[in-house]
Amino acid sequence: MIKANHRMPAPNEVPRTDCIRCGTCCKKGGPTLHAEDTPLFEKGILEKQHVYTLRKGEVVRNIDETLVVLEQEIIKIKGQAEAWTCMFYNDDQRRCTIYDHRPVECRALKCWDIREFKEVIARPRIQRSDLINSNDGILRLIDAHEQRCAYKTLELAVKGLEGPDSEKAVEKILDLLQYDHYMRPLLMEKLDLPYHTIDFFFGRPLTTTIRMFGLCVKEEGDSFILLPEVSHPAGA
Repeated sequence: MIKANHRMPAPNEVPRTDCIRCGTCCKKGGPTLHAEDTPLFEKGILEKQHVYTLRKGEVVRNIDETLVVLEQEIIKIKGQAEAWTCMFYNDDQRRCTIYDHRPVECRALKCWDIREFKEVIARPRIQRSDLINSNDGILRLIDAHEQRCAYKTLELAVKGLEGPDSEKAVEKILDLLQYDHYMRPLLMEKLDLPYHTIDFFFGRPLTTTIRMFGLCVKEEGDSFILLPEVSHPAGA
């Protein structure tokens, strides 16, 4: 979720009343999309390749910097390569390349006064099913993936690492990771899905999000090795 700098001004500081185009908000991550943003897809301003899904159960960083577990999936605009910076932000020109068609969160966000933004983030959010034809068979595959790779299932397996059947817990975790990992290229081939849309349809890979449980994965050939994460787990 977008984080804002909403500190109180110093006694001798003149309160801000407009944007100075510092780019800080855009560099904190792309916005979460809401029902009002659906026309952006209908007009072709946004496409499935521009967004990714954070699935139910993922840990994200809230506007107040606290970590929260998502109770419902959300759709966000992607960042640039490995950076959080919104893909539509031009750093050289310090501007949004879709400014006239920017999502509702971007229009509401004023870092000096986040009252409107806090009202907007409470509104209904876009779901994957809102952007996929109801007759499209991929919806059944998404449901199957959600059941097989639910974060609740992964969380229970991680908790099992501290129990008497830790070896079985490791096997369960690796099974989930490998299923999620190998089904993605398979479905891209079978369904002719563009590479850049796969994180929209099935969320981020478990090999990436496993870090929120303090674990990481090392790939050796066709196998995975489960290791402790050296840094603290971070939310989106």
